[in-house]
Amino acid sequence: MKKFITIIVALLTIQSASAWSKAIHAGIAAIADANLTEQTKESIRQALDGRNIVYSAHWMYDMEKTKGFEQTKNWRSVAVAKNNKPLNPKKSLHHKEDIVRRAQGLEALAAAIRAIESEKLSKEELANNIRYIVTIVGDLHCPTHYIYPEALELRKMSFTYNKKQSYVSYWEHTSVAGTFNWKSNEFVHQLNRKSAEQIAAITKGSITNWVTKNAAEYREIYSLLENGTTFSQKDFRNWQNKIYPISTEQVAIAGYRLAAILNGLFDSNVPNVKIK
Repeated sequence: MKKFITIIVALLTIQSASAWSKAIHAGIAAIADANLTEQTKESIRQALDGRNIVYSAHWMYDMEKTKGFEQTKNWRSVAVAKNNKPLNPKKSLHHKEDIVRRAQGLEALAAAIRAIESEKLSKEELANNIRYIVTIVGDLHCPTHYIYPEALELRKMSFTYNKKQSYVSYWEHTSVAGTFNWKSNEFVHQLNRKSAEQIAAITKGSITNWVTKNAAEYREIYSLLENGTTFSQKDFRNWQNKIYPISTEQVAIAGYRLAAILNGLFDSNVPNVKIK
């Protein structure tokens, strides 16, 4: 019995260490895959040994304890200034707070894109950089993966529903999965519903522009809860009903933007998404 409990605790610890759940990352990748051009799909299939990006959606997390991939633990989040623009990498790397120093997601995404653009990668390197992009783009659309150095106390917010829960953990795991138990194809069916004009607006601008826009919008999630709130069952459901439309919208946006990046990299008829 003690061994069984230890295993359960270990599994919970592994889950809480990741960002969006595996299902959400797969859903983002599935939405992106549904919006890739045929030329992009074929190039990716060749790089990934016949598989599509959904298969690799959570790969970076699965590899983070493997020798040579340890640095990917720092590629999950981005730190932003009070004006919501990404912090200068040199400043963030010398910040006194470890969570800020480790927020290297934007730099890692840019490096992966530039590596593919160089066309100097081996097949394995190409595959890995595709996988990095798939996972990081998903993470940069998870609201709690934006680090606000002047307001780090926000990350300590909690609420009680049956038991005390971390607000950050709630957003990463329960804000979507707690309402819907979707598989990747269901994410596509339910969320891949934007018009061409809407997708063009979502994917307009540079990746840095996207991050700045996200950072400003994601600050608002902390106004949706009073720290220390205790919910009844009815109140929790009513509150959660206000949350999931926000979180599912970010999943859809992530999918469209991921598709835009990959199409720009692998289809000569599609313009590249600029980093800055």
